[in-house]
Amino acid sequence: MTSHDLSSSERQFNAQADRYASSEVHRFGASLPVLIEYAAPTRQDVALDVATGTGNTALSLAMQVAHVTGLDVAGKMLAHAQQRANEEGRLNTLFVRGSAEAMPFPEEAFTLVTARHAPHHFRDLARFLAEAFRVLKPGGRLVIADQISPAPDLKLWIDTYQQTRDPSHFTQRTVAEWRELAQAAGFTWAGETLVPYRLEFDWWAGQAGCTPDTVRQLREQAAHLTPAQQQEVGLEVDEQGQLTAHIEQMMVARWDKR
Repeated sequence: MTSHDLSSSERQFNAQADRYASSEVHRFGASLPVLIEYAAPTRQDVALDVATGTGNTALSLAMQVAHVTGLDVAGKMLAHAQQRANEEGRLNTLFVRGSAEAMPFPEEAFTLVTARHAPHHFRDLARFLAEAFRVLKPGGRLVIADQISPAPDLKLWIDTYQQTRDPSHFTQRTVAEWRELAQAAGFTWAGETLVPYRLEFDWWAGQAGCTPDTVRQLREQAAHLTPAQQQEVGLEVDEQGQLTAHIEQMMVARWDKR
Protein backbone atom coordinates (compact mmCIF):
# COMPACT_ATOMS: atom_id res chain seq x y z
CA MET A 1 0.00 0.00 0.00
CA THR A 2 1.08 3.57 -0.55
CA SER A 3 1.12 5.97 2.39
CA HIS A 4 -2.18 7.39 1.10
CA ASP A 5 -3.77 3.94 0.99
CA LEU A 6 -2.45 3.12 4.45
CA SER A 7 -3.86 6.33 5.90
CA SER A 8 -7.27 5.60 4.32
CA SER A 9 -7.51 2.16 5.91
CA GLU A 10 -5.96 3.37 9.16
CA ARG A 11 -8.46 6.24 9.47
CA GLN A 12 -11.47 4.07 8.64
CA PHE A 13 -10.67 1.23 11.00
CA ASN A 14 -9.38 3.34 13.86
CA ALA A 15 -12.63 5.28 13.70
CA GLN A 16 -14.77 2.13 13.75
CA ALA A 17 -12.58 -0.02 16.04
CA ASP A 18 -15.14 -0.20 18.85
CA ARG A 19 -17.85 -1.35 16.42
CA TYR A 20 -15.63 -4.08 15.00
CA ALA A 21 -14.61 -5.25 18.46
CA SER A 22 -18.27 -5.84 19.36
CA SER A 23 -19.39 -7.16 15.95
CA GLU A 24 -20.74 -10.71 16.20
CA VAL A 25 -20.59 -10.98 12.39
CA HIS A 26 -16.81 -10.55 12.49
CA ARG A 27 -16.19 -12.46 15.71
CA PHE A 28 -18.47 -15.45 15.07
CA GLY A 29 -19.30 -15.23 11.35
CA ALA A 30 -19.70 -18.37 9.27
CA SER A 31 -16.44 -17.92 7.36
CA LEU A 32 -14.32 -18.43 10.51
CA PRO A 33 -14.96 -22.15 11.12
CA VAL A 34 -14.52 -22.83 7.41
CA LEU A 35 -11.21 -20.94 7.42
CA ILE A 36 -10.04 -22.90 10.48
CA GLU A 37 -11.00 -26.16 8.78
CA TYR A 38 -9.00 -25.25 5.66
CA ALA A 39 -6.05 -24.06 7.75
CA ALA A 40 -5.90 -27.34 9.72
CA PRO A 41 -3.81 -25.74 12.51
CA THR A 42 -1.53 -27.86 14.69
CA ARG A 43 0.58 -27.27 17.79
CA GLN A 44 3.65 -27.13 15.54
CA ASP A 45 2.34 -24.17 13.52
CA VAL A 46 3.72 -20.65 13.72
CA ALA A 47 0.91 -18.54 12.25
CA LEU A 48 0.50 -15.03 10.87
CA ASP A 49 -2.93 -13.39 10.60
CA VAL A 50 -2.75 -10.49 8.13
CA ALA A 51 -5.04 -7.47 8.62
CA THR A 52 -6.04 -9.07 11.90
CA GLY A 53 -8.28 -6.19 13.00
CA THR A 54 -9.50 -6.84 16.53
CA GLY A 55 -7.88 -10.28 16.46
CA ASN A 56 -10.82 -12.61 15.87
CA THR A 57 -8.99 -15.03 13.58
CA ALA A 58 -5.64 -14.74 15.38
CA LEU A 59 -7.20 -15.53 18.75
CA SER A 60 -9.11 -18.48 17.32
CA LEU A 61 -5.85 -19.83 15.93
CA ALA A 62 -4.02 -19.17 19.22
CA MET A 63 -5.92 -22.00 20.86
CA GLN A 64 -4.50 -24.48 18.33
CA VAL A 65 -1.00 -23.32 17.28
CA ALA A 66 2.38 -22.78 18.91
CA HIS A 67 2.35 -19.04 18.25
CA VAL A 68 0.36 -16.52 16.23
CA THR A 69 1.22 -12.98 15.15
CA GLY A 70 -1.51 -10.53 14.16
CA LEU A 71 -0.59 -7.77 11.69
CA ASP A 72 -2.66 -4.64 11.03
CA VAL A 73 -2.24 -0.98 10.04
CA ALA A 74 -4.79 0.32 12.56
CA GLY A 75 -3.43 0.79 16.05
CA LYS A 76 -6.82 1.06 17.73
CA MET A 77 -7.91 -2.25 16.23
CA LEU A 78 -4.72 -3.86 17.55
CA ALA A 79 -5.36 -2.39 21.00
CA HIS A 80 -8.68 -4.24 21.11
CA ALA A 81 -6.95 -7.44 19.96
CA GLN A 82 -4.28 -7.14 22.65
CA GLN A 83 -6.86 -6.40 25.34
CA ARG A 84 -8.84 -9.50 24.40
CA ALA A 85 -5.66 -11.62 24.29
CA ASN A 86 -4.82 -10.43 27.80
CA GLU A 87 -8.32 -11.18 29.07
CA GLU A 88 -8.27 -14.66 27.55
CA GLY A 89 -4.73 -15.39 28.71
CA ARG A 90 -3.41 -16.00 25.20
CA LEU A 91 0.29 -15.70 25.94
CA ASN A 92 1.28 -17.17 22.57
CA THR A 93 0.12 -14.08 20.65
CA LEU A 94 1.89 -11.00 19.35
CA PHE A 95 0.23 -8.03 17.63
CA VAL A 96 2.30 -5.91 15.25
CA ARG A 97 1.47 -2.77 13.32
CA GLY A 98 2.31 -2.98 9.62
CA SER A 99 1.16 -3.39 6.03
CA ALA A 100 -0.06 -6.53 4.28
CA GLU A 101 1.96 -5.48 1.25
CA ALA A 102 5.27 -4.89 3.07
CA MET A 103 5.32 -7.37 5.94
CA PRO A 104 7.98 -6.66 8.60
CA PHE A 105 9.03 -10.30 8.89
CA PRO A 106 11.95 -12.38 7.56
CA GLU A 107 11.65 -15.02 4.87
CA GLU A 108 10.13 -18.38 5.80
CA ALA A 109 9.10 -17.23 9.28
CA PHE A 110 5.65 -18.89 9.33
CA THR A 111 3.98 -22.18 8.48
CA LEU A 112 0.47 -20.68 8.16
CA VAL A 113 -0.74 -17.29 6.88
CA THR A 114 -4.39 -16.21 7.06
CA ALA A 115 -6.38 -13.12 6.05
CA ARG A 116 -10.10 -12.87 6.77
CA HIS A 117 -12.56 -10.23 5.53
CA ALA A 118 -9.68 -7.92 4.57
CA PRO A 119 -8.09 -8.42 1.12
CA HIS A 120 -10.78 -6.35 -0.64
CA HIS A 121 -9.01 -3.39 1.00
CA PHE A 122 -5.61 -4.33 -0.48
CA ARG A 123 -4.59 -2.14 -3.43
CA ASP A 124 -1.90 -4.51 -4.69
CA LEU A 125 -3.09 -8.06 -4.20
CA ALA A 126 -0.17 -9.45 -6.21
CA ARG A 127 2.20 -7.78 -3.76
CA PHE A 128 0.33 -9.20 -0.76
CA LEU A 129 0.45 -12.69 -2.27
CA ALA A 130 4.18 -12.31 -3.00
CA GLU A 131 4.75 -11.25 0.61
CA ALA A 132 2.69 -14.17 1.92
CA PHE A 133 4.71 -16.55 -0.24
CA ARG A 134 7.96 -14.98 0.98
CA VAL A 135 7.20 -15.32 4.70
CA LEU A 136 5.86 -18.88 4.42
CA LYS A 137 8.08 -21.89 4.88
CA PRO A 138 8.01 -24.54 2.12
CA GLY A 139 5.02 -26.73 2.85
CA GLY A 140 3.17 -23.82 4.44
CA ARG A 141 -0.31 -22.69 3.49
CA LEU A 142 -2.21 -19.49 2.86
CA VAL A 143 -5.90 -19.41 3.79
CA ILE A 144 -8.12 -16.52 2.72
CA ALA A 145 -11.70 -15.53 3.52
CA ASP A 146 -12.93 -12.53 1.56
CA GLN A 147 -15.95 -11.15 -0.21
CA ILE A 148 -15.96 -11.74 -3.96
CA SER A 149 -17.76 -10.35 -6.98
CA PRO A 150 -20.27 -13.01 -8.06
CA ALA A 151 -21.30 -10.94 -11.10
CA PRO A 152 -18.24 -9.87 -13.14
CA ASP A 153 -20.33 -7.63 -15.42
CA LEU A 154 -21.47 -5.66 -12.34
CA LYS A 155 -18.07 -5.56 -10.66
CA LEU A 156 -17.71 -1.80 -11.23
CA TRP A 157 -21.12 -1.16 -9.64
CA ILE A 158 -20.28 -3.42 -6.68
CA ASP A 159 -17.00 -1.59 -6.03
CA THR A 160 -18.62 1.85 -6.32
CA TYR A 161 -21.36 0.76 -3.91
CA GLN A 162 -18.84 -0.64 -1.43
CA GLN A 163 -16.58 2.42 -1.68
CA THR A 164 -19.53 4.73 -1.00
CA ARG A 165 -20.12 2.85 2.24
CA ASP A 166 -16.42 2.47 3.14
CA PRO A 167 -13.82 4.60 1.29
CA SER A 168 -11.03 2.18 2.25
CA HIS A 169 -12.61 -0.57 0.12
CA PHE A 170 -10.64 -1.15 -3.07
CA THR A 171 -12.11 -4.00 -5.09
CA GLN A 172 -13.99 -7.28 -4.79
CA ARG A 173 -12.20 -9.74 -7.01
CA THR A 174 -13.75 -12.71 -8.75
CA VAL A 175 -12.78 -16.26 -7.84
CA ALA A 176 -11.04 -16.50 -11.22
CA GLU A 177 -8.95 -13.41 -10.46
CA TRP A 178 -7.92 -14.87 -7.10
CA ARG A 179 -6.88 -18.15 -8.67
CA GLU A 180 -4.86 -16.45 -11.40
CA LEU A 181 -2.99 -14.12 -9.04
CA ALA A 182 -2.27 -16.82 -6.44
CA GLN A 183 -0.93 -19.14 -9.12
CA ALA A 184 1.26 -16.34 -10.49
CA ALA A 185 2.70 -15.86 -6.98
CA GLY A 186 3.77 -19.51 -6.90
CA PHE A 187 0.95 -21.05 -4.85
CA THR A 188 -0.82 -24.32 -5.55
CA TRP A 189 -4.59 -24.23 -5.22
CA ALA A 190 -5.92 -26.66 -2.61
CA GLY A 191 -9.64 -25.86 -2.47
CA GLU A 192 -12.31 -23.19 -1.99
CA THR A 193 -15.82 -22.76 -0.60
CA LEU A 194 -18.35 -19.94 -0.93
CA VAL A 195 -19.97 -18.93 2.36
CA PRO A 196 -23.00 -16.63 2.08
CA TYR A 197 -23.53 -13.82 4.59
CA ARG A 198 -26.90 -12.13 4.86
CA LEU A 199 -26.25 -8.58 6.09
CA GLU A 200 -29.06 -6.28 7.21
CA PHE A 201 -28.69 -2.94 5.43
CA ASP A 202 -29.06 -0.76 8.54
CA TRP A 203 -26.42 -2.80 10.41
CA TRP A 204 -24.08 -2.89 7.41
CA ALA A 205 -24.23 0.89 6.92
CA GLY A 206 -23.93 1.59 10.64
CA GLN A 207 -20.91 -0.68 11.00
CA ALA A 208 -18.97 1.61 8.65
CA GLY A 209 -20.17 4.79 10.37
CA CYS A 210 -22.25 5.94 7.39
CA THR A 211 -23.90 9.34 7.64
CA PRO A 212 -27.57 9.83 6.63
CA ASP A 213 -26.36 11.33 3.35
CA THR A 214 -24.24 8.26 2.64
CA VAL A 215 -27.18 5.98 3.44
CA ARG A 216 -29.28 7.97 0.94
CA GLN A 217 -26.58 7.56 -1.73
CA LEU A 218 -26.42 3.81 -1.15
CA ARG A 219 -30.19 3.46 -1.48
CA GLU A 220 -30.15 5.51 -4.68
CA GLN A 221 -27.38 3.38 -6.17
CA ALA A 222 -29.35 0.23 -5.40
CA ALA A 223 -32.52 1.69 -6.92
CA HIS A 224 -30.68 2.34 -10.24
CA LEU A 225 -30.27 -1.40 -10.81
CA THR A 226 -32.93 -3.44 -12.55
CA PRO A 227 -34.66 -6.12 -10.45
CA ALA A 228 -32.61 -8.77 -12.28
CA GLN A 229 -29.37 -6.92 -11.51
CA GLN A 230 -30.38 -6.48 -7.87
CA GLN A 231 -30.89 -10.21 -7.61
CA GLU A 232 -27.57 -10.88 -9.36
CA VAL A 233 -25.59 -8.87 -6.79
CA GLY A 234 -27.62 -10.23 -3.88
CA LEU A 235 -29.67 -7.18 -2.92
CA GLU A 236 -32.95 -7.72 -1.06
CA VAL A 237 -35.76 -5.16 -1.32
CA ASP A 238 -39.21 -5.08 0.26
CA GLU A 239 -42.58 -4.68 -1.49
CA GLN A 240 -42.08 -0.91 -1.59
CA GLY A 241 -38.72 -1.32 -3.30
CA GLN A 242 -36.84 -0.34 -0.13
CA LEU A 243 -33.40 -1.91 0.31
CA THR A 244 -33.39 -4.14 3.39
CA ALA A 245 -30.35 -6.44 3.15
CA HIS A 246 -27.89 -8.11 0.82
CA ILE A 247 -26.20 -11.46 0.47
CA GLU A 248 -22.40 -11.20 0.50
CA GLN A 249 -20.61 -14.21 -0.93
CA MET A 250 -17.42 -14.93 1.02
CA MET A 251 -14.80 -17.09 -0.66
CA VAL A 252 -12.77 -19.22 1.72
CA ALA A 253 -9.78 -20.69 -0.11
CA ARG A 254 -6.48 -22.36 0.60
CA TRP A 255 -3.25 -22.23 -1.40
CA ASP A 256 -0.10 -24.19 -0.55
CA LYS A 257 3.55 -23.32 -0.93
CA ARG A 258 5.28 -26.43 -2.24
